[in-house]
Amino acid sequence: MRFRLFIGFWLLTSQLWAQKKIVITVDDLPGVTSYYRTPDGRLIMNQKLVRHFQTHRVPAIGFVVSQWLYRDGAPDPNQVNVLKLWLDAGLELGNHTFSHKDYTVITIRDYLNEVTGGEKIVKSLVEQRGKPFRFFRHPFLRKGETPAKKDSLERFLVQHNYREAPVTVDNYDFLFSHAYDNALLKGDTASAAEVGRQYLDYMTAYVRYYEAQSDSLFGRLIPQTLLTHANTINAVYMGELLTRLAKSGYTFIPLDEALNDEAYRSKDGYIGKGGISWMHRWALTQGKKGAFFKGEPEVPAMVTKWAENP
Repeated sequence: MRFRLFIGFWLLTSQLWAQKKIVITVDDLPGVTSYYRTPDGRLIMNQKLVRHFQTHRVPAIGFVVSQWLYRDGAPDPNQVNVLKLWLDAGLELGNHTFSHKDYTVITIRDYLNEVTGGEKIVKSLVEQRGKPFRFFRHPFLRKGETPAKKDSLERFLVQHNYREAPVTVDNYDFLFSHAYDNALLKGDTASAAEVGRQYLDYMTAYVRYYEAQSDSLFGRLIPQTLLTHANTINAVYMGELLTRLAKSGYTFIPLDEALNDEAYRSKDGYIGKGGISWMHRWALTQGKKGAFFKGEPEVPAMVTKWAENP
C-alpha cells in the first residue's frame, strides 16, 4: 500500500516537474545601461547576455526599440551589430516600437506610427535570414486606457501579421539594474554583489509567485513568459538565474510554443493605464479581487536606495 502511494506521489510530482516551461523574453534592445558607456558598450553587454543563452540552450527572444539603433540620424553600426549578434546566435527578435512611448499618453495614430517605426532596420535584418518578423511587445505592458485604443491596436497588429507577446511573470528587474550600475560606477563592488544576490532571490521568488497564480487561475502550471531587459545586471547574472530555473524544474521554450497553450487564448478584458502582467489581466477579467493578488514580492529597500541615489 505504501509503495503504491509512493509511486502515485512520484508520478504526480514528476508530471508537475515536466510541465514547468518558461520563455525568456528580453526587452529594450540594444540595451539600457549606465555602466557600459563606450561606443561599443552595448555590444559588449549583449555578448555576455547572449553567451548565457547559448550556454544554457535558451531560445530567448529580444524586443528592439529601433530609435536606439541610430546615432546622429544614421544607423549606428555598433547598435546594429547587437541585432546581428542575436540573430547569428539563432535567437529571435521582435518589435518594441520606435521610441518606447507610453500608449496611454499619445493618440492612436501616433502609437500605430510607433509600431510601424519599430520595424526600421530590424525587420529587414530578420527577413534577410528567411525568418518572420512576427511578435510585438507593448512598452510598459500598456495596451490602452480606453476600449477604442485597445481595440484599434489589436486590430492593427492582426492586419500587420503581428502576434502580441504577453508577459505572465512581470517584475522590476530594471530597478535592480539601475542599482547595480550605480554601485559599480561608485566603485562599490561589495554593494553591487549584494544587489546581484538579492536580484536572484527576487526573480526566483517572483516566478514562484506566478506559479501560484497560475495554479489558482487555471488549476495547473501554464507555460510562463518571463520579462527581463537588456541591461547590466542580466549580462552578469542571467546565467545564474537560468541555472536556478533549470534546477527548479523548468525547461526553456520559444515564445510561439508557449502561445499554443490554451491559457493564452483567455479573454483579456482589462482596460486601464496599468502596465500589468497577462496573468493579472486574465484574473481581473474573471472577476478576481484583491486577495487573489496578495503576496507579490517586493523590491528590497537597499536596492531601491541604490537605484534612486546615483
